[in-house]
Amino acid sequence: MEAQGIKVVMTREDNDTKVFLKERVAIANSSDADYYISLHRNLGDGYGNETWKAANSSKIVDDLASNVHNAVVEAGVSRDRGIKAGTDTGEDSDYYVLNNTNMPACLLEIGFINNGEDNNLYDSKMEEYAKAITQAVKDTYSAYGPTGELSTEELESTEEGGDGLFTGMTLNNPKIDNVSALSSEILNWGQGSNVDEFNRPAGTLSYQEKYKDYSADFIIPTATSDKKIYLTLDEGYEYGCTPSILSTLKEKDVKAVFFVTKPYAEKDPDLVRQIIDDGHILGNHSVTHPSAGIPSLSLADQEQEVMGNHEFIKKNFNYDMFLFRFPAGKFSEQSLAVLNNCGYRSVFWSFAYLDYDVNNQPNEAESLQKMIDKLHPGAIYLLHAESWTNTNVLGQFIDKARELGYEFALYTDTLQ
Repeated sequence: MEAQGIKVVMTREDNDTKVFLKERVAIANSSDADYYISLHRNLGDGYGNETWKAANSSKIVDDLASNVHNAVVEAGVSRDRGIKAGTDTGEDSDYYVLNNTNMPACLLEIGFINNGEDNNLYDSKMEEYAKAITQAVKDTYSAYGPTGELSTEELESTEEGGDGLFTGMTLNNPKIDNVSALSSEILNWGQGSNVDEFNRPAGTLSYQEKYKDYSADFIIPTATSDKKIYLTLDEGYEYGCTPSILSTLKEKDVKAVFFVTKPYAEKDPDLVRQIIDDGHILGNHSVTHPSAGIPSLSLADQEQEVMGNHEFIKKNFNYDMFLFRFPAGKFSEQSLAVLNNCGYRSVFWSFAYLDYDVNNQPNEAESLQKMIDKLHPGAIYLLHAESWTNTNVLGQFIDKARELGYEFALYTDTLQ
């Protein structure tokens, strides 16, 4: 490619460096590239080459995938397995790198690594495959030019699934093996009162580092100059506040994460649909919200608490949840691994306060000042949606935080 005048940005330069999916996406998006091509060898029962694209892709993605796939097949493969959309589980979700890169993207599976014929072809035709892919990229570029010149409609058809609505996300977390051998000690999360010079709770920084391999966020580790806030609301049950909260968020143009239980979604489907339609993220808060915490259950029951709600939301709202909040903030190393292996990211918080007792709501002025005083870079704010105090001061909090230079960011930004 470089010999043909194409600038190439690699996500890694050797075979031994592990680059997580969100890091690959971040590299691609920060490079301002025109195309993203993910190269793989397949594994399993089968043989031959296949190419993947996002399920509801734009025409340029369709053409990129077609050009690349057909060029490689023409160079010589054991079997043409075709161009496929979505993932191997169906077209209701996309592979992470295809769904989250800003530019047209496709994923090539160049033969099966456990098939002798495919391995021989890969070794003998690597140069031909490289030239074929290079020509396919050039052909696509000749037809479309820089992706920055694409129409808004074409970009949106890829980024939003074609219907203008965010339908969730599929995370391909690296699997954690031997979960039963991990610690089952139940830990009670709270951000603590000690802070660093940037007002960040020290406990969040410590836990973020300690559990960084478990797909968990206690705070968003960001540059201290990056004054972003991530707003999350817990919906264990509806107390009449959510419509007002949604109205305020729409007025202020702020997107949040709403963590819902299965009973909430069953009882208030119209509100769940509005959360999705308004462009917010729907998060998983378990099936039954066990008071003793998720880690008090067997590993099988922990998984059911997660996937039971996931499958209900998927079936009834066609939405793939990918963020989870532990009921009561009770977790264990085992339970973090269970969530990771279920394809979820666990979201804790770096700000919360006693706002959930509907019979003893805190003073509005004092609560507002507390929210403002605790502002810090990378903050994950937890507010309970059954609180009329939160409902009544939310707009003022958003205005004041912005006056102080803070931005309310969408949680998906943290995965890029």
